[in-house]
Amino acid sequence: MKFPRIYADEQGETHIGVCDRPEHDAPFGPPPTPMGLMTDIEGVSSLVMFSVPGGTEVPAHNAPQPYICIVLSGEGEVTASDGLTVRLGPGGLLYCDDVSGKGHVTRSITDLSLAFINRASS
Repeated sequence: MKFPRIYADEQGETHIGVCDRPEHDAPFGPPPTPMGLMTDIEGVSSLVMFSVPGGTEVPAHNAPQPYICIVLSGEGEVTASDGLTVRLGPGGLLYCDDVSGKGHVTRSITDLSLAFINRASS
């Protein structure tokens, strides 16, 4: 499965790329068990939900730790320091790995509710 990812390069510039999580066949639910595709388990440490009104803009900042952001409702966008922007709506997911570098700007297009899932240290 592929998801957008924000990260910093060696020069500190942030970019939006792709996080490609390998997947494999796996049963889904009780018998008669249909098959689906599943990634490997990834450890997480905490979850927080956050909401902001439409029009909110957060200046350039880094991810405080590696986390996954899932849009619960509304629409928002994230702009990397290289100028590339990704817009996310309900169900949109972004891997945030830019814990150093120039950071990213976030903006809520509409009222926005998010879930931040901190990834466990490896």
